Amino acid sequence: MSELKPKLSLKRKTDGQATRPGTIKKGLEVKKSGFHKEGKQSETFHRETYRKDGKGKGSFKAKTSDSRNFKTHKISEKNGVAGSSSRAAAAQCVNAIEEGMSLNEALPAFTAELDSRDKAFVQEIVYGTLRHKRLLSTTASALLDKGLNQKNNLARTLIICAIYQLLFTRAPAHAVVSATVGACQLCHCKQLTALVNAVLRRFLREGAHLAHSADPCVEQSFPQWLYEELVRDYGEKTQEIMRASNEHAPMFIRVETSKISIDNYLKALNTVSLDAKKIDSCPSALMLEEPVSVDRLPFFDQGYVAVQDLSAQKASYLLDITGRMKILDTCCAPGGKSAHILDIAKGNADLTCTDIDEKRLERTKENLNRLNYYPKVLLCDVSEDISKLEGPFDRILVDAPCSGTGVIRRHPDIKWLRRKKDLEVLNKTQEKILDNAFSLLKEGGILLYTTCSILKCENDRQVENFLNRHENAKLHPFNMNGAQTGTCQVLPGQENADGFFYARFIKVKS
Repeated sequence: MSELKPKLSLKRKTDGQATRPGTIKKGLEVKKSGFHKEGKQSETFHRETYRKDGKGKGSFKAKTSDSRNFKTHKISEKNGVAGSSSRAAAAQCVNAIEEGMSLNEALPAFTAELDSRDKAFVQEIVYGTLRHKRLLSTTASALLDKGLNQKNNLARTLIICAIYQLLFTRAPAHAVVSATVGACQLCHCKQLTALVNAVLRRFLREGAHLAHSADPCVEQSFPQWLYEELVRDYGEKTQEIMRASNEHAPMFIRVETSKISIDNYLKALNTVSLDAKKIDSCPSALMLEEPVSVDRLPFFDQGYVAVQDLSAQKASYLLDITGRMKILDTCCAPGGKSAHILDIAKGNADLTCTDIDEKRLERTKENLNRLNYYPKVLLCDVSEDISKLEGPFDRILVDAPCSGTGVIRRHPDIKWLRRKKDLEVLNKTQEKILDNAFSLLKEGGILLYTTCSILKCENDRQVENFLNRHENAKLHPFNMNGAQTGTCQVLPGQENADGFFYARFIKVKS
């Protein structure tokens, strides 16, 4: 039997409010002052409601409790500890995501007072903590005799974020401990300063290692329901899919080849000391050796390049655009595929872009305008009403709202925001969009269905059901990496790309 390690005991008042640690078990030192001189983490979340926005990738609106409404607090290190504000912001972000807020909402909300360098550091902490959340939580639990109640959940999150930094970043251990302890006051849990200090020092003293688990859901930090879906769909491949989903995603860019050749853009990158390589399977794609800010990309403001994953770039080519065609992009935000359609058509396309979310549609217009494209952009829910759309169309792209399980590398909050019950809502929405879009397709026209999901209920089974409903719909085979196929599932990490699904249909005579 392995030796039981001493744990920290946290006394509680009879009213349930935590006090400073009273009894410390042997082997754990606690200093009275948590500050050193130097220049609910459970798997339970509030329910969230799905907000249809035409994409569905990250669009979940939190139902927050009265005690947590995510009002941002000004965080200042004045008279405090260097680095404490960034640690406090990271813990607040993780907690907000546990309550249903998305990464895209949480990071700006809790880093507004920080400079660009600290914002980037907070993002690294938050993304990494979310990637390995269950394993980090198990490791932290091994150091605590009793769990912290919901009111003191920020203290637990501070510990978990600190463990991530100690194991996965180059931040000096003494700086991590000092700044995390200093962050307790900023996170309104000053009474737990000694506990946080003690836990982190014990973690370091005992070798700073993760408490690995035989449970794959804990080891790979995946929710149970999603693990079960993956096992049902992929069997023995599940472990590798989860591991790949926890990796850092590379940065791909799409060159507007109607404006500049890929070779000339590579030369432009070299002039600013950026290295990238071409992708044989996609003539517009470059993979950067290291991710950079778009400010460093040559001719970005002039509209010669866009940031877009390899899998997403391959989609528009499958529309087989020739001559001037009438094209519909049904779920266009944020506009990456719409822009690629226009680049392939060299601007010679009658393109209509629709989406359900007005704010995202405005962002789409901005992205398209930066690339000097001005297609027709409509606020329209294709799953419910297509009366605004003037068909028939030669080509239709349905980049459907989905679970986003193929892009967890880029959006690790997806693991903790999605619920199994969401799949039923998504499946019905996908079905309605497909049916309505297909009714707008002219005979002989092509409809391309894509998702950034790896779940078969959204992909293969959705295609099978669609073909059963429409006798005049047939799979239209395409070439993907040298193989002819009517559908293609890309798993996370294949060609370094995101998980993605493609299905191509052609409308035939009834």
